[in-house]
Amino acid sequence: MEQYRFDPYTGPPLPQARPASSRTWLSGVPQTPPTPPPQPPARQEQPGVIFRPVASFDEAKAVPTDFSGALTIMPDWAHGYIYAKALGDNGNPVFRAYRDVDYSPVQTPPPQTVAAPAPAMEYAPLEELERLRQDVNALREELTAAKAPAKETAEKPAGRGSKT
Repeated sequence: MEQYRFDPYTGPPLPQARPASSRTWLSGVPQTPPTPPPQPPARQEQPGVIFRPVASFDEAKAVPTDFSGALTIMPDWAHGYIYAKALGDNGNPVFRAYRDVDYSPVQTPPPQTVAAPAPAMEYAPLEELERLRQDVNALREELTAAKAPAKETAEKPAGRGSKT
């Protein structure tokens, strides 16, 4: 009696069971089991290279290290540098800076001139300071005398609400 079993496999039909010996009953020629079709080898992900342009050394240092092991190459075209960042063998980030020896910037910065030292401070003599203080006080007295309000001696005109 044949036993039935539940088989969730829904693909092509499975091959029939083979006899225990490698010979068939009728032909006498050994049969080799069919070879499965060759499958491509499993693809291993190789760490790639990431390119990211930057504008300065500080920006290149601030770029996070890729934890997949990919090398990050950061060209700084304005200053003639190429920065490289990756994880080292011990797990710490490795940062390298390379400079183009033949680099000539498009715009050369203006030459920096050294500023002339500030002249030594010279203070006015004390006698001149006292003379200026007396002049300022004299001017203040003249202004306060000119600003003093004159008393009104004329009567006010009669208007609304006045008792005359």
